[in-house]
Amino acid sequence: MTEHNIMSRLEKSMITAFLSGQTSRVFWINGCQQAQTITRMDISAPMLMFPIIGQKRIIADRQTYGTQAGEVLLLPKGIRCDVENIPEAGQSRFLGASLVFDRQTLDLFDKAYSDRLKDWDLTPKWKAVGSNEVYSLIADWITHDQNYPADLTQARHRLVEILLILARQGLAGNLLLSHSETLSERITSHFKTDLSRDWSVKDLTKTLAMSERTLRRRLQSERTGFRELLEDTRLNQGVERVISSDMPIGQIAFECGYQSQSRFAERFRLRFSMSPTELRATQKRPIADLVSLDRHRARN
Repeated sequence: MTEHNIMSRLEKSMITAFLSGQTSRVFWINGCQQAQTITRMDISAPMLMFPIIGQKRIIADRQTYGTQAGEVLLLPKGIRCDVENIPEAGQSRFLGASLVFDRQTLDLFDKAYSDRLKDWDLTPKWKAVGSNEVYSLIADWITHDQNYPADLTQARHRLVEILLILARQGLAGNLLLSHSETLSERITSHFKTDLSRDWSVKDLTKTLAMSERTLRRRLQSERTGFRELLEDTRLNQGVERVISSDMPIGQIAFECGYQSQSRFAERFRLRFSMSPTELRATQKRPIADLVSLDRHRARN
């Protein structure tokens, strides 16, 4: 059972992080005043999600996983899911966090602990009771960064420590068993370097040293295609920026490769079941903004 004082300390540190304007790529803190339902979100890297206030619900592969304070969700990469953030009754607010275990973090973990994998229970688990150890470590991380801001490399080493704790607790199966990189993920990484670029298949064949026919065939085997993957990348980056910044919607649209805000809004609504403006409208209170750790948004 989680201790009340640890959860209170974690909540306080998350609110303070927002007020000080901390930012990061691998640790998101999201909140809302009104219920949020975002459909067909792609999980491109393994993630640990947990609510502090209210409830979070994930619907993936026709299964629903609901959590409240004191519980965590463990999501493997490569899934598409619906996400619901539900404010607590009487408080009209939701507050939760997501830790992103990107490829570089998993590589660091493999380098240090690959010989220990056989000792741990790696049975995939989607939902579990959170531990005082993990919650306390996260609260300490946030508080430390307020005085000594960490770069992305330091943040990844902290994620490795959290992943080690989860592995020892038998909770890291979904986070560790989806480590191999697909062609779609490699291409997505290239798209992210310049979302506004007018990408062509030839751009990728040169970079990947692969014929167009082979590239299309391999993407088809992964149940996607060039154009579909490009739009998925642009929309997934778009929804992150709508939530995580005060950037004007028109600027987000342009930076994500859309020629007009109306086109971006149309595709956004079709994908996520709400427009960028509607999503922003659920975040009226300061605590509703996405907060993240690392003042310095480092590049890979």
